[in-house]
Amino acid sequence: MRRVAVLCAALVAACSKDAPRVQPGSSLAPETARGAASQSAWHPATPTRKALAGHPRVAGPPKDCNVIMLSVDSMRADMPWNGYSRPIAPRLTELEKRAVNFTHAYSVSSYTAMSLGGLLAGRLPSELNRSGYFFSTYKRVNFFPKDLRKAGVRTMGVMAHMYFKGAGFDDAFDDWKIVPGVTFDPNTDRDVTSPQSEQAAEQLLGDPANESRRFFFWAHFLDPHDLYLHHDGIDWGSRDRDKYDGEVTFTDQYLGKLLDFIASKSWAPRTIIIVTADHGEEFGEHNMTRHGFEVWETLVHVPLMIAAPGAPARNIDVQRSALDLAPTILDFYGVEKDPGLEGTSLLGELYGDADEERDVVVDLPATSDSARRRALVHGTEKLICFDNDSYCKLYYLDTDPMERAPTTKGSEFAQMKERYLAMTKSMKEVVPYACGPDCLNTAYRKKASAN
Repeated sequence: MRRVAVLCAALVAACSKDAPRVQPGSSLAPETARGAASQSAWHPATPTRKALAGHPRVAGPPKDCNVIMLSVDSMRADMPWNGYSRPIAPRLTELEKRAVNFTHAYSVSSYTAMSLGGLLAGRLPSELNRSGYFFSTYKRVNFFPKDLRKAGVRTMGVMAHMYFKGAGFDDAFDDWKIVPGVTFDPNTDRDVTSPQSEQAAEQLLGDPANESRRFFFWAHFLDPHDLYLHHDGIDWGSRDRDKYDGEVTFTDQYLGKLLDFIASKSWAPRTIIIVTADHGEEFGEHNMTRHGFEVWETLVHVPLMIAAPGAPARNIDVQRSALDLAPTILDFYGVEKDPGLEGTSLLGELYGDADEERDVVVDLPATSDSARRRALVHGTEKLICFDNDSYCKLYYLDTDPMERAPTTKGSEFAQMKERYLAMTKSMKEVVPYACGPDCLNTAYRKKASAN
């Protein structure tokens, strides 16, 4: 059975003098700066974190619910609510206390264009009609918000990078905003955009028409991406991870401001909040930095929490994929999912159904800048196959979470390889429409030959 991984890659945002201030070097605790959203209207109580005894089924979401999805670029899974020692995201930590936390969630791929394309389509990027370039564009792809529009749901999105202007995602949205003032450099990102993203989100969500209609809203916050910029009043240290943590803290402040705004609206009690990431980030764990090009756990294990009215807070520890988000969101609205969607709705287990084990697939197709990488996660076993499956390596994540001791032989390796090949046979791979054989992987090959 084939099931895949979870959500986004992107970029950065522009400084604001009135940004809320935090001094991480002090005794800041996760409870600090909760603000009005600590009593967010969509969570009438603060339930226990432990698993539901016997998974008793409780009432589902409101029939007229809305969904707000907030994704953060490059946000690793090791956040405070998952055990990270630094309280770098107090507002999201507070939200998680009232949410269902999927502790082993996976992005669809390891960088933005592939992971978010797969998330919106509910399918592996190798199966989508894409250009094949690193900043891949998509044509004639049925992104799930299109089905919401057909059902009369207003669809809105706020993005903070110029890639999203022509990627092809906007065709699925009634309102699609790129925050003003962003620049485009294919090699880096210097912009700071969380203040503008939050403001644009308030403008769209504050439309009075939302009081009497159902809507789906998605904002992708970019500031932890690539260049780790300093923000006044935030100082975790001088190393890359320290500066990255500062970017997360900065972004968390504006997410908190947006959560406060949401909590003030009349539709808040019937609104579901999803928080996730498009991919993670490397800080030298596999002799690499940043993200993309590989499918290590540091790059594809991401946060995923869902705060839904009436859904008791708990952890779900089995593997889940960002591919599950498309059928889940459609399920919230009562919209029938396209038969081509590859994920499984999470709605049932949010409200108490048993947590069943499922395989997860992470898919990084060959692009103009990289060779193909693909991984299959089955329980605590993870098989990574390189290039065109020319060779594979098996890792045991329970005893080797940093993927440093691969196995390439033995009965367990053979079984996982067989499982992987069965999965690939069920795929319907699509050849890129622009970047052909002479284009794919050229940057990677040039780098290898130079070395």
